[in-house]
Amino acid sequence: MATVDPPHAELHPHAELQLRAQVQARRSEVRPPETVMAPAVLGAARLTRYSFSRMMLRRAAADGWQATRKVFDIDPLGRGEAVYELDTGSQKFSFIAFTTTISEDQHTDRVIADAWEISAALFEGVPTPEDLDTLRSQVPLQEAGRFDPRVLVLTRGNRSVRFFQYLVDCLAAGSQPEPGKVADAGYILRSTAFYANGKYGMRSFDGYPPGHELAVPYRAQFVAAWFFRELGYDLVEHCAGASGGADAVGFDEEWRCYFGLGNATGLGLVPYAFKHPQVLNAWASIRELALADVRALEADPSLLARLDDWVDRAHQHFATGTSDDCAPFLNAPALVGVLERIRSFIATVRSDPGAFDAIYRWAETQDPETTELVVSLLIELHDGDDSFVDEMLTVTEHTDTDPAVTVGRLRTLIAERFGWLNELDLDDDEADFYWWVISDNTEEPRRVPRPRLAPNGRDVGIDFATRIWRLRSALDGLPGDLSVAHFLVEQPDHRMAVNRLVASDCLYGEPHDNPCGARFLPLELQRFQLAMYGMDNFKPKSTDWLRVTLFQGAPRLVDLGSAMSDSWAFPPRPQGAARPQGAVRPGSGS
Repeated sequence: MATVDPPHAELHPHAELQLRAQVQARRSEVRPPETVMAPAVLGAARLTRYSFSRMMLRRAAADGWQATRKVFDIDPLGRGEAVYELDTGSQKFSFIAFTTTISEDQHTDRVIADAWEISAALFEGVPTPEDLDTLRSQVPLQEAGRFDPRVLVLTRGNRSVRFFQYLVDCLAAGSQPEPGKVADAGYILRSTAFYANGKYGMRSFDGYPPGHELAVPYRAQFVAAWFFRELGYDLVEHCAGASGGADAVGFDEEWRCYFGLGNATGLGLVPYAFKHPQVLNAWASIRELALADVRALEADPSLLARLDDWVDRAHQHFATGTSDDCAPFLNAPALVGVLERIRSFIATVRSDPGAFDAIYRWAETQDPETTELVVSLLIELHDGDDSFVDEMLTVTEHTDTDPAVTVGRLRTLIAERFGWLNELDLDDDEADFYWWVISDNTEEPRRVPRPRLAPNGRDVGIDFATRIWRLRSALDGLPGDLSVAHFLVEQPDHRMAVNRLVASDCLYGEPHDNPCGARFLPLELQRFQLAMYGMDNFKPKSTDWLRVTLFQGAPRLVDLGSAMSDSWAFPPRPQGAARPQGAVRPGSGS
């Protein structure tokens, strides 16, 4: 997401060790890192049932969480305050939003904006009037505000310039939207950041006590994002009711869950992925173990029917999409063709007990978009233990380099863990083309051609590929029994490379790419991370950033319950023409 602060490491050694043990024990069944961590494969990833948004909603349904709108003090133009409450049975949380209007020229996807139409916080407990007074003064300030540890997430965003007022006008006139006029996005509000984990005085991830409902990486942020999305529906229906009076209607059944939350993300995601190999390994391992499980299943009629349903749903979703240019990714019409080929191949192996493995093996011979779409569809058949997956997401990232490790051992580790560097042409002049720095103007990571700007101590050290390549050369000719301690005394510039080499003791921790190279494409790594969050509708706007949609098609507050479906991904765009819907009143979807 534009800004989603990651959790700090917390010790969950048993789950983490089990994850590593499972992957190692099943090396012959899971896909090799040369496949999984290849840039083009990362850049074709899609959401799965183990994406964070879907796991959060399944947890809410399984544990009987209840969500309600408690306060909605909003004027006819959509300005005011709203409070939503989440009751997990053992704890209560409040999503408190302050809304206003700003001019169109103040709207921006950038984190550095200083005005937003929505500013909000996820708060632990039920706020008192005094708490609300404090939040009212601080939350709209965002980074300039100060909070106490009861504030878990800070967020902000804007109305869609293109869609918000259009939707208000439709409902106010007693009609539903025309599908073609909201085709290319699928959102009402756009978020620009979700801050958490100790910033500005908020609760840190390490501050969650054992058993806390939100003591899972990203759980609090996605609770906040889900409420943010609900606020969009409520604002549109409220403003429509205020301007349309008796003629106004609410969203009908086709539209009431279609819209998600818009978001945009840029270069800030890239340093995080390179700096946290253990986190990246956990994310990828969860997907790969699930895929291996499904490939090993016997393809009985009920499972094949489930796969057919998902293929049909994805086909309808993309068939009702737009022909927008999504390069370097495939757009909706191209993905329709992909799904038709997938469907055709499934028909040829339906009688094969090993059909799921055959489907994957066929997909692997196709382009990455086809392969990874098949991966996502197959993982829908997996019935894993969400509680164990929750634990596996929290990893230990501290590593120590044993000073007695020998040069010979370092050479072995480079060969075992970084053999893929041989494919990157790291001796080429363009292999060290970019600095990654923190911008003075935006306070965000940026990449800059080295000759254009000296980093002046503000560089972000993610040049691991080139550093380990240089370390390999530096080790040439040295005695194999020389200790790393003696080596680093003589060549201290290689300390970072040695530490990374030791830390990279997991199968899927390293993107097989060089972020400092002239041909590095940030979009590929960004897309993998966004797919793990549960985002889709990838719309690149340059080589460096893209727009996405979150929770599109997801259940609403009133839908929470044990009967709530998890099959909400890939929603089809409603196809009905604009028409009166007088039986649906504004606000009835909340």
